[in-house]
Parts: sequence; structure tokens; C-alpha cells
Amino acid sequence: MEFFDFGTTDHSGRRKATIKIEDGCNNFCSYCIIPYAKGRVRSREAGSIINEIKDAVSNGIKEVVITGIHIASYRCRGDQWSPADVQCTPLHIGLIDLLEEINSIQGLQKINLGSLEPTIITEDFVMRLKKLDKICSHFHLSLQSGCNETLKRMNRKYTVEEFEKSVEILRSAFPEAVVTTDIIVGFPGETDDGFNETYRFLEHIKFAKMHVFKYSPRKGTPAAEMSGQLNESVKEARSKKLIELSNKYKV
Repeated sequence: MEFFDFGTTDHSGRRKATIKIEDGCNNFCSYCIIPYAKGRVRSREAGSIINEIKDAVSNGIKEVVITGIHIASYRCRGDQWSPADVQCTPLHIGLIDLLEEINSIQGLQKINLGSLEPTIITEDFVMRLKKLDKICSHFHLSLQSGCNETLKRMNRKYTVEEFEKSVEILRSAFPEAVVTTDIIVGFPGETDDGFNETYRFLEHIKFAKMHVFKYSPRKGTPAAEMSGQLNESVKEARSKKLIELSNKYKV
């Protein structure tokens, strides 16, 4: 378990601050260069995060955005917290523990979350999240594909059934939830049937917005060497179709 400190940012004169809590990723999705370029997950020391937000609030900040490459992987040791900043803490601190501490900061009004992996959305996580009165109910869950075969080739760590369950948990706890997502079209080996599975799944979930990306090979990633690379015209047609669907349900 690694941790690090980015230092603090001058937030004076603003009303919203972006707070980066970790860097790197351990997932090694087959299309992504980040684990090779950024390295493994390194979580920022929690006391430093709390202090930066407190300093930002003292300079007029009312809202924070919690970001990182993979914030669901945030972990630090409880003994890295400064006793002056927090009360009794467990040995290991995860994202929800950190959010509970941030929520308790006086003067802060809103907490926005960056992109989340669906695997972090459990009944326990959401039950604790629901109790935090400063959490904004916009949740961005990264999907990438609505086809299990494609997800497997992408080396994503969930199925569409598990993703749907995560959305159900969120919407049950936050009836006003705005759920958005990312989708990659034209991934190597994505057949017409696979794309149609994705389309039907997206119709079913009805995201408030979908960020649609055409697959682009990244040198050094497994996906760049996969067979079944699709031509640009296929990617463009599929992208256009999903953008039209996104606009249909756009909030």
C-alpha cells in the first residue's frame, strides 16, 4: 500500500475546488495505457486531503470535486492520519471512510465524486454514502460496453448484470440520482450482435448522458495487437447511433 502527498493548491477566489486523492491504476484494462504510464495506485495521505479541503473552505470554497485516475481504489493506513485532524480511525481507510470525514468539515456544502467503478457500488457503500448530506447525487459509472464478451476482452472486472445491479442500488438509495457513463464503440472483435447487445442494454438503463468514444489503439496495450480491428466507418456509424440514443435520454 503506497501513499503520497501532492501538496496543496491555492484555491483562493474560487467556489469549487478539485481535490486529487490518488494516482495510478491496477486494473490493466486491455485498451488503456495508464497503468504503464502512471504506474500502480498510490493513495494520497488522508490527513493532507482533509487539511487541503479545510484550507480551501477557509478561502471561500463551498464545493469540492473528488478526483483521481481510479478513486474507487483509494486506500491508506489509519496511522497516516494526523490525530489533530480526525478522531479514532480504523487501520485501513477506504474511499467511503474518507468521504465521511470530508462530509464532516464545517463550511463545506457540496461533495462531487469523479468517475467510479461499478464494483465499488455495494449495499454497504451506498448505505453509508446516503447518510452524507453533502454528497451530490450525480454518479458517473464507467461501463465501456454493454456486451459481456466485449467486457471480457477489455479486461473489465464486472458483467453487465453486475453493472445493472450497481445502478439499481444507487437509484434505490438516491431516487433523484443522475447516472452517466462512458462507452467505447468499435473495440477489436465487437461484432454487430455485440454492438446491438450494448445498444439494448443502454436503452434499458437510460443513462442521463453517455460519453461515447470510438476505440483508438494505444501502442503498448494488448488491445492494439488484437485481431478483429474495425475500420473507421464502422466505428463512426456505431458512435453516431449511440450519441443519438444518449441525446434521447439526456437530462
